[in-house]
Amino acid sequence: MLAWFKNNRKHSKVSSPSVVQVTLEEMKQAVLRYEADMPEGINRISLMLSDGSLDTSRLTRYLGGISTRKFYLSRETYEIFEEEDRQIPYYLDLVQVAVDDYMDDKGKLPIIADSPQHQVDFSLLLREHYIKVTPPFPLYVTEQELMLTHRSKMII
Repeated sequence: MLAWFKNNRKHSKVSSPSVVQVTLEEMKQAVLRYEADMPEGINRISLMLSDGSLDTSRLTRYLGGISTRKFYLSRETYEIFEEEDRQIPYYLDLVQVAVDDYMDDKGKLPIIADSPQHQVDFSLLLREHYIKVTPPFPLYVTEQELMLTHRSKMII
């Protein structure tokens, strides 16, 4: 019986998924389709690896293969980024938690006074010990559930 199993194993080769070039938009669409197919309560965070990148091997059925490129996810805003922008989700997550905590404690947004773009006041968050490091780019508070963005055109 063991010999039969060994022989059958030789003949049943499992083909490995092909490697594909994927754009940011294609990755976003694949993640949306993944979420639509998952049971309630399972979202894109389940695709996140320990380094903040997306596990594209779990998206092969939506992409047609495994992506040659890495993509990163913000745990707090759910936004997807290309590898060259991988620092953005790190800082978004760090500052989003600080902004939420500040609002819970103080009842107001930690934004620069008279900022028409609602730019987050990093010096205030540092001074009040909500963050320990200043992001290398500005962040803004949006109307969308007071979520942060790095894009100044998406502002309130």
